[in-house]
Amino acid sequence: MTTSVVPAAGKGTRLGSQIPKALIPILGKPMISWTIAALEQTPIVDAIVIVAPSEALDDFEKLRIGEGWRKVVAIVAGGLDRQQSVWNGLQAMPERTEWVIVHDAARPLVKPSLIFAVWEAAQEIGTAAIAALPCTDTVKRTLDGVLIAETLDREQLWLAQTPQVFAAELLREAHEQALKDGCTATDDAMLVERMGVPIRLVPGDPTNIKITHPTDLLLAEAILKHGFGTH
Repeated sequence: MTTSVVPAAGKGTRLGSQIPKALIPILGKPMISWTIAALEQTPIVDAIVIVAPSEALDDFEKLRIGEGWRKVVAIVAGGLDRQQSVWNGLQAMPERTEWVIVHDAARPLVKPSLIFAVWEAAQEIGTAAIAALPCTDTVKRTLDGVLIAETLDREQLWLAQTPQVFAAELLREAHEQALKDGCTATDDAMLVERMGVPIRLVPGDPTNIKITHPTDLLLAEAILKHGFGTH
């Protein structure tokens, strides 16, 4: 059984929003609606757990009923950060879950084909796989935010996206170890990397953008209008 955990507890501060980030509309539909639609259209996804802001659980529940989401089995409250939110989502997964797809609600343009490709790669390697894009820009490292310390070799650099797929027990163990060690990470792959487990890179999709700033909303709408998005 494959379950998708969808972190959707962001506040939308950088978007200047007064409502939870995942409820901000894109072409008249809440951001989370686009994300869930893609997951529901992916045959290998059996169940979905949404991690929402604690103060907005009723709003997400109304949306689930109103949109008739078939695969959403739980909507749970998020934590203080993304890592804690994913952990909360893992606790709500069906017991039979063997594989976990972690996909951010803030990437609403994900295509079912990419979700399947990452899942398939994780099956092949037996541990984990993530979507990522090779870095095309020249990358500078700085120590103080003012002066360049060095230029990194972009041939070795990839930009991580979601979906990220993991063997369920592996991801639980990685989160448990991080809790014991007091380690925080910006994505789940980083927690699994700490355990020395191989993770496969799968070429991502440039249109699978993360909504962070107001201009990202405009870009997402433009992509959808021109038919490059999920629908």
